[in-house]
Amino acid sequence: MFLKSLLSFETSTMNYFLLFIIGLATYVGLFYYRYFTRQSPLPGPIPLPIIGNVLQYTGDAGKFVEALRLIYGDIFEFYLGTRRVVCVCRSEMAGKLLNSPLRVHSNDGLDEYGMSNKGILLNSDYDNWSTHRRFLQKTIATPQSSKETVEFTQTLFQEMEKLWKRVDSNDGDVKEIDFTGWLSRFTFENTLFLMTKLRAHALTNYYNAINPQNKVVEPEGTIPKSHSYIEIFKTAFEGAHFFLLTPKLLRNSPGMRETRNRLLSNKTGASTNLLKIIEERRTQIEKSNEKIDSNDLLTKFLTANEKISDDDIRATIMDLLLGGTLTTASTLSAIVYYLGHNPKVQKRMVQELDDVLGSDRDSNITIDQVNKLEYTDAIFKEASRLFPTIPVNVRTNAEPNEIAGYKFPAKTQFLIDVERIHRSPDYWTDPDTFNPDRWLNKSDTKMYSSYYQFGGGARECPGKKMALAEVKTLIALLYRNYDIELVDKVSPLNYKYDFIKIVQGLEIKIKPRN
Repeated sequence: MFLKSLLSFETSTMNYFLLFIIGLATYVGLFYYRYFTRQSPLPGPIPLPIIGNVLQYTGDAGKFVEALRLIYGDIFEFYLGTRRVVCVCRSEMAGKLLNSPLRVHSNDGLDEYGMSNKGILLNSDYDNWSTHRRFLQKTIATPQSSKETVEFTQTLFQEMEKLWKRVDSNDGDVKEIDFTGWLSRFTFENTLFLMTKLRAHALTNYYNAINPQNKVVEPEGTIPKSHSYIEIFKTAFEGAHFFLLTPKLLRNSPGMRETRNRLLSNKTGASTNLLKIIEERRTQIEKSNEKIDSNDLLTKFLTANEKISDDDIRATIMDLLLGGTLTTASTLSAIVYYLGHNPKVQKRMVQELDDVLGSDRDSNITIDQVNKLEYTDAIFKEASRLFPTIPVNVRTNAEPNEIAGYKFPAKTQFLIDVERIHRSPDYWTDPDTFNPDRWLNKSDTKMYSSYYQFGGGARECPGKKMALAEVKTLIALLYRNYDIELVDKVSPLNYKYDFIKIVQGLEIKIKPRN
């Protein structure tokens, strides 16, 4: 009896195992049949079933696609899980894509992470995205918004200067600081205030965190312990990177489940604080007997004629905070880095600042003066050309199209290799040289049409004008008032890739100008 049961169990187990093998073989066969019969096949690495080419991914999208480009040319393909991705590395191809109807394709990882159907950055719900896009064009993309950015950037810079003066120094007036650490708090505070008219006092909180023996009185802010909050907040891009690229099977494996849970928990924590801010402002508006007259984005969202949910508002403000904090801080760090390696360029820029802003270094800077800083603007463009914070741009065609003679069906996912285009000798003279003068030739349409710092087409960054106003004003304030020197003039600019390039510390010496 026992022997009969044992034989029956073994037979049953063998049957299940055989079914599994047959099922797996069928899946693998279908996968490769579809792969080898796909429309418009391109060169590229052969993918594995389920995970695609994930095992070949190095963690840095810019370096990954450049390695593939060197092997396969300017248009090739690879697979993210089971999804085909077509990479284009030429400006003509990118321009054709960006000037056609585009979307962001839904992704099961981004669905789980909560970024695929809300906000601006990765929203695949076109109707929802376009509603928010139109709203932002009427608010943060206006001349008034740029004017307010210039004004508050100066207010915040004065606060930062007072804290810098308290930093201990062994060299008289010369202070040594982690520029990126300060800048990530500065840009977070600036963006939060311009979006909500609320303060987190992130600079003071950061100073107290790195100077525990010499703390200053910290005003009560909207976000308690903003130093720690920003560190958690910064992982949102890490989360987008992880959930976008990691197949579900791997995300839930024992080795990655802890990372998945940590990133989800961090995003929930960051979102909860923003939802609380929105709820409090909504309550304030509802209790007010008078018409609310505020031009901040949050109040305009809440008083709009069309009903917008708190979570939709939260997602859009979070996207703007992410973009306004990390990309701006990293771009500013890149500018300081390149100026530190090019003293003649720095000297010429300082001369422009003195000419346009005048000799009174305590005078307020106006938006009209900022707009006249042409060489400073050229420095911004050149630094962001060499160090694009978003080295690749992911898009999906909304309708069939043809690129470089290849025909692609609708819903094909494309990846634009911004980093390669920005350094291609086909579009730039001495492409690896930091040369802001190239941007003074405004008739060079080929060059200008090959620059994608803010994306392009309908999906161009809605905060572009605000970001430019902030960066140019802050550079003007820094170099009008200080001599700035890199502590380490040998090492390359250190960054971590988490969906964007995030600079990981830039030590500088600052000394008041004579």
